[in-house]
Order: sequence, then structure tokens, then C-alpha cells
Amino acid sequence: MKKIFTGSRWWGIFLVLALALSTHGLFAQEENLEELPEGEPVKCEPDSFNVPYLKWKSDSITQEQVNIWYSFGQEKYKYKDYKGAIPYFWRVLLNYKNPQFKVVYNKLADCYFRIGAIDSTLLVAYMGLKKYPNYDNLHWWVATLETRLGHTKCAIPHYEALVKSHPNKKEYWERLAQLYFSLGDERALEAQKKVVELDPNDVEASQLYAEMIRQFGGDPLQALRETFEKDTTNIENAFRYGKEAYNSGEYKQAVRAFKSILAQDPKHQEAMEYLGRSYEGLNRYRDAIAVYKRILEQDPKNINVLCLLARVYIQQNNFSAALTYARRARNIDPSNGLPHIVIAEVYEAAVNYCSNKRAKHEFTYDDKLVYRMARQEYLKAAKDPNWAGDASRRARQLKTLLPTKEDLFMHKNRLKPSDPCYKNIL
Repeated sequence: MKKIFTGSRWWGIFLVLALALSTHGLFAQEENLEELPEGEPVKCEPDSFNVPYLKWKSDSITQEQVNIWYSFGQEKYKYKDYKGAIPYFWRVLLNYKNPQFKVVYNKLADCYFRIGAIDSTLLVAYMGLKKYPNYDNLHWWVATLETRLGHTKCAIPHYEALVKSHPNKKEYWERLAQLYFSLGDERALEAQKKVVELDPNDVEASQLYAEMIRQFGGDPLQALRETFEKDTTNIENAFRYGKEAYNSGEYKQAVRAFKSILAQDPKHQEAMEYLGRSYEGLNRYRDAIAVYKRILEQDPKNINVLCLLARVYIQQNNFSAALTYARRARNIDPSNGLPHIVIAEVYEAAVNYCSNKRAKHEFTYDDKLVYRMARQEYLKAAKDPNWAGDASRRARQLKTLLPTKEDLFMHKNRLKPSDPCYKNIL
């Protein structure tokens, strides 16, 4: 067989495969091996198992002689003379009669791998699987190397064999799920679900499962809910479930998730913030206000929460309270664009409220003045790069609603609203 690498250049491969190899228990030496080359999918099994060593096969060889060869090969293998071990292991492989010597396939594959002869490693593994189709170590060699070579379809049957033999081995299910997913095979969902079931504390696995469901056109919320239900005290899983529920508009589910977090950690600010937002989604404004105020007790200078609180008061048309919290946020950091945006939102909401109270729903000069106040706040917010785009867009939208030169002339350049409805925002 052709050697893909010479012995002096095999150090880098271990960086790629060391973790998997040590997990499997084949070897645990900390060495470096060169990366295997990528390739296009090819025919999986070798076309032929005819190798030069076949000349050593003989029916006259005794088991005692096989034992001696194995002992010689094992000694060289023990001291990392892998090239020296190969001829002895081939003699054993071709002539042993005791089934316990099937291990020589694994050792011979390992020798070839150690010297960089990847094709030969695969040939030995495939040859062994012809005789021992349930030999897990050989399935592992083929699965691992074919995966790294980019031969996904060749690797899948061997990971399928491994998960069948080791149904609780998380690593095998992970690899199988990834391979299925790379081919767009929906069996990836069941494989990844198994990963999550085996390790409910693996947040990344749960996240990947949800993303796979989304990619296949399903609803990831169900997967996250299942994980959450298995252990409602797991804060990370509860947070992911609650956040997904919130983003999906399932506010009742979100409330339950974030409450479960706060039962474990009453000072979890992110959970409190999302709980408040979820209450808003349910129009439970009093509950939202109470949650936001709890956060401010812990963190009085939390600008985002001050602005959230202000926006809740906007929903209740309590513009005075809304401005109190928005201005408090602005005073903490005048360069932050968010408080200016919220102040502008207060002014816009006040115009909507006051104009709707009148018998004739038309804009007055005072309405235009309040829009002018809002635009000024948006322009201040636009100085913050984090909010510049949104603030500038909103400022442009208000431009046509501002007082004209004629309006200003007719009202003697008055710039302060006189409508009593606006007394709470001045």
C-alpha cells in the first residue's frame, strides 16, 4: 500500500485525532501528527486485499510459532518501533488460529497509522471487518479516518455500528449527528437528540439540536422545552428555553422558564430582565414594573433597565414617570444614545395620546412642537455610533411633521407647547 506520509512527518495528525483516540482508549501518548489530506468521496473498501505479505500465509504454521511472532511484534510495538512490529503482526494476522489474536488487526492498523501510512491503516481495518464485522476498534479506525478524509458516506455505517454497540457513548452519537447533518439527512435530528439525552447539561449540544431542527424547517422550541422539562433546575437550559420562547412570542412559557431560574438564583439579572419583557408581552405591566424595579435595587445605574421601565410607563400613558426614568438613564451617561431615543419615544407617544383625545384628529402647532422636541432627541442619539442608524432614520421620518417657517411666524416663534395635555412632559 502507498504511504501517505513518511515516518518523519506524522507528528501533526495527533493534534487532530488525539482527543478522539484517547477517549476511545486505543492509545494515549501525547504526540503530534500532521493533518490528514482532505479528499473527495471515494469507493470505501479497497478494490483488493491482495498484499505482498500473503506469501507468509501457510497451513503448516503452528499456534506456538504464532505466539512467538506476536511476542516479538508486541515487544517492538511496546518500544514504539512500529515499522519493526509490522512484519511480525502480519505473520500473526495471516496464520493465527486462536480468535483472541484478532486484536492484531487493531495493533497493525495502529502501527501503520503511527508511521503515516493511512491507506494501509484503512486496508487492515477493512480486512479485519470482513472477518469480524462487529469488531468495534476496527469500526472506530474506519469511521475516524474516513471522516477526516472527507469520505462522509464511508464513515457513517461505521459510526452507526459503534452507536449500536455503545448506545450510551455520547462522542459516537455526536459524530454521527454531524455526518448526517452534513448530508442534509434528517436522521441527524434523532442522533443529536440522543446526544442531548445522554448529557442534558451540555448546553452547546442542546443549542445545536435546536438549530438542526430549525434548519430542517421544524420548531426548535419543542426540543428546548423537552430538555428543560427533564431538569427545570438547570439554569443554562432554562435560559435558552426561556429566551427561545420569548423570541417566539410564547410569553407564558418564557415566564415559567425565567421564574425557574430565579428560584435557583434570585439575583440573576438577565433572567429578571427577560421575565420583565415577557410580562410586557402578556400586557402584565405591573408585574413588569415590579421586576425591573427589583433589578434597579441591585443595579441602580443599569441604563437598559431604566429605559425598559420608561417604556412600560409609555404603554400606560404615564409620560411623567417614563420621562423620570429615561432622564435618569440619560444623566448616568449622556453619550449613550438609548436614553435619548426613549425620551423621543415619550414625546411621540404623548402626541398620539393628546391628538386622539380631541374631537378632530388633526395635528396642532403644539403637536408639531413636541415632534420637534422628539427629533432633537433623535439627533442627540445619532451621535452614538451604536444607535446612529436607527436614530437618524427616525429623525428623518419626523422632518415633515415639524413646524414650518409660516407656523413659527404665526405663533411668534413660540417653541414651548402650551396645550395642557403636554404639561407632564415639560
